[in-house]
Amino acid sequence: MTYQEGLNQIDKATNKITEANQMIVEAVTDAFLFTWQWWIALVMIILPWTIWLILLNRENAARIFSAGLLVMVLSEILDTFGVSYGKWAYPVKIAPVATINFSFRLSVLPVVVMLLLQYKPRINPFIKAVSFGVFGAYIGLPILSKIDLYKKLDWAYTYSFLILTVFYLMAHWFSRLNSFEKINKN
Repeated sequence: MTYQEGLNQIDKATNKITEANQMIVEAVTDAFLFTWQWWIALVMIILPWTIWLILLNRENAARIFSAGLLVMVLSEILDTFGVSYGKWAYPVKIAPVATINFSFRLSVLPVVVMLLLQYKPRINPFIKAVSFGVFGAYIGLPILSKIDLYKKLDWAYTYSFLILTVFYLMAHWFSRLNSFEKINKN
C-alpha cells in the first residue's frame, strides 16, 4: 500500500466511523434517552462524585484526587482500546458518543478507588486491590451487563479483575508519593 492509498483508506474508515457514530446518536436519542437504564447511568455519574465530596478528607484531597485522575486516565485509555477492538461495548449511554461511558470509568471507578484510599489506609493495599477487583469484575460488571450498560463481547471478567486490581495498586502507589510535599518546600 502506498502512502496515498493509506490516506484514502483512512478517509473511507473515517466515513464509516462517522456513519456508525450517527447510528449511535440515533439509538441514544430515539431509544435510550430517559429510559430507566439511562437514568441509572446518569445517577452513576452524579451520585459517586456527590458522595465523594461529602466524605472527602480535605487534608489529603489533592493527593487522593490525583490518584483518582490516574485511574480515570488509565481506564479511559484501556476502554478506548477495548471498545475499538470489539472486546466490550456500552449499549445505553448518557451521551451519544461511541466509546464514551462516563458513568463507569469516569465516575464509579475513580471514586471507589479514592474512597478506598482515604478510609482505613493501614489495611494492606493488596487486600483492598483484590477486593476492588473482585467487586468490580465479578459483581459490578455482571450487574451492568444485566441492565444493558455494559456488554462483554470478546472478554473475560477475569481480565477485568486483573486490570482493576492493578489500577488500585497503581493508585495506591501514586497516592503515597511525596511529590506534593516537595512542591511546598521549594
